Amino acid sequence: MAEFDSRQLTNRESTSARKKVPPYDQGRIHVEVATTPATAAWAQNDTWNTGIIVPKGARILRTGSLQHSAWGASVTCDVGIRALDDGTVIDVDGIADGLDIAAAGAKSLTSGSLFVGGISNVMTEDVEVYVTALSANPTDNAQAEIEIHWVGPQS
Repeated sequence: MAEFDSRQLTNRESTSARKKVPPYDQGRIHVEVATTPATAAWAQNDTWNTGIIVPKGARILRTGSLQHSAWGASVTCDVGIRALDDGTVIDVDGIADGLDIAAAGAKSLTSGSLFVGGISNVMTEDVEVYVTALSANPTDNAQAEIEIHWVGPQS
């Protein structure tokens, strides 16, 4: 049976490249948490600015989650990233796409395009995580808490 080395092992053992394992492949895991405002008159397509910053050179891990109250019939959300410096949307559903948040529950944040093909992406610039309520008008004052986990350079 064949055995294949990971990219990280190849980097570590490469005598010609003398590469070290980059911080997005090994290091401390950072956990950032954001909670919705206590009161909010939510409407369809509203955005929740989490204030969670993931630095350039970091990798968002598949262990993040969204815990939430009932947001109302047919309400879904996307969890995306945008450039920290000017707010330009990089990926509207990069972390999670089409999460059903109608009934209270907890969701894994792994359905977005950053995780396509089983490999997560390294951020090419400092990004901010945001959440957009979609598909229907959410219940006012609906609550949620998001956890984003990343590994990378020390902030």
